Amino acid sequence: MRSKKTPIIFLLSVMITFLTYAQQVNRTKILLVGDSTTIGTMPREVKPEGPHLEQMITQLAAVEGLPALEVINAGKGGETAKRLLGSKHYQETIANVKDVDYIFLRMGINDWFKCKDFKKEFPVQMRALIRQLKKDHPKAVLFLATITSFMPPEECEKVNDLIFKIAKEDHIEVLDIFTPYNNYLLANGRNSLNVRQCYLKDIPKKYHNWLKPYTYFRKGWGNKPDGYVVKVNDMSLDPLFGSHVKSWYFDRHPNSTGYNLIAFETVQFLKKKLKN
Repeated sequence: MRSKKTPIIFLLSVMITFLTYAQQVNRTKILLVGDSTTIGTMPREVKPEGPHLEQMITQLAAVEGLPALEVINAGKGGETAKRLLGSKHYQETIANVKDVDYIFLRMGINDWFKCKDFKKEFPVQMRALIRQLKKDHPKAVLFLATITSFMPPEECEKVNDLIFKIAKEDHIEVLDIFTPYNNYLLANGRNSLNVRQCYLKDIPKKYHNWLKPYTYFRKGWGNKPDGYVVKVNDMSLDPLFGSHVKSWYFDRHPNSTGYNLIAFETVQFLKKKLKN
């Protein structure tokens, strides 16, 4: 004999499925496009660093009472505007994303290192990328973002001046990450927002076994050789190595504090957009 509860259970199952689908459909979809300062640089085998940028944006938005977000992080280490355009990564991770509402594009660091004539080449390559993003996501609102304080401040300002110039001429709003990021560094120290990274061989051998949770093997690139690397996502080991290991502060990628700052500024920027 068929239970009378069966139709009720079936109806509840359908309702739950529908509500879950409705929540997903109603989420505001945000696409982050950028380099390693967007995607993050901590390898999975290293001690966990906490929420990634996209997760922190989602969590902070919920705290601020904003509509539900779906944040897709399509950043990639070493990316430039020129290399990204037409790449497999672009096609698979960026162009194929459906129903995007907002795009944040942050480029310029690797372009500054790799362009022969940065001032001439970067605007041309950025505009080509902007055109393609608008073509692939015609309903999305595109924002440019200034870079983090990766190079010396005066060089960062050269990059950001071009970003503002491109944005003004193309009528695009800018999320200014650099100003609050740099202000934090001025108030709390030049190394307060970056990871700590150096080759294991540069650290006294007696610490090697103890540092295993922070150690991973990294393939070399450019003039950097293969080797075991120690990477720490905060300032906890600064008293041990900060004044003794020359390369301890060389890496300028954001640490968790840096990414939390970027997430906070992104959410504050989105506040007016989403509430309107």
